[in-house]
Amino acid sequence: MPTDHLPPHRVAWLVLAMAGSGCAPSFRPPEPPPEPGPVGKLEPLRGPTGGGRQVVVGEMCPLGAAGRPAIAPLLMHTVQWTSAAGEVSSAIERGSVPRFVVYGVDGKPAGAFDTVGIADIGLEQQIASGTYLGASPCTSEGVQGARTENPACGPALRGCGVAVGELTRPDDPPQTPKFPTGGACLSGDSLAIDIDGDKIAESFPLATVLDGVRSPADEWSAGPTAGAACAPSFQLYDIRLVAPPEPGKAIDTKSTVVLDVLGVLDLDGDGRNEVVLALRFPTVRTIVVYTAPGSAQRLELAGESESFPR
Repeated sequence: MPTDHLPPHRVAWLVLAMAGSGCAPSFRPPEPPPEPGPVGKLEPLRGPTGGGRQVVVGEMCPLGAAGRPAIAPLLMHTVQWTSAAGEVSSAIERGSVPRFVVYGVDGKPAGAFDTVGIADIGLEQQIASGTYLGASPCTSEGVQGARTENPACGPALRGCGVAVGELTRPDDPPQTPKFPTGGACLSGDSLAIDIDGDKIAESFPLATVLDGVRSPADEWSAGPTAGAACAPSFQLYDIRLVAPPEPGKAIDTKSTVVLDVLGVLDLDGDGRNEVVLALRFPTVRTIVVYTAPGSAQRLELAGESESFPR
């Protein structure tokens, strides 16, 4: 009958046939991940190069503007140094330098100058007018904080002193900036100056501070050996740079330049001191700044500018 069970051998064949005709599973396990590649090399973070302070360097004379205190703005440091008169004067005119700190003979602040505007008195650059509160730049700190006059400063600098102001936004209230200071001293025929603050003075020959045409040298390198020990001071006066005469001729006094050290201080904030010099030529007086961008053994001319007439 059709409903009868199939014989046992036919049932077994049917089961095997069904098993043989079944579909294989479509799911495949994921392949193992590839071998990890080399880890990328991380570049170290690089800090800023050079100094980061933005400043204007000038000379403050108590009688600079028709008998009133004024500052001759001379050089400016932002990304780099510049002595371009238009750029320096523009910073003053915009109100970006609201206050200058004026240094005394001892490298300590003698007072503060608050700028009001600019004025033209016939110099290469315009001057900063304003109000000055403090002692004469030709003073040093004495007993109980009282400041006393230095008798050598007046004849050499006419009562003027180096002034430094920090660039800020015009709407910021004025702050009194602070700058680390150092010193220089005469050691034989060289200036001994500790540029990098390691307590070891570099020795810069006076014979090479001027180039062949009696202008400030673009580079001023220290000698291979340090000079004799001497006591440094913030300012030095009346160092005569005499040009060697030609064979058989007398010294030409018209080529003699008188050098004054106005200050040794870290202006751009790079940990190395700048050197501010005044050069008194026979017909003009200029102020120069030397900076050490890479090595304490090598100074570069940051700029030169003419200050108040003498």
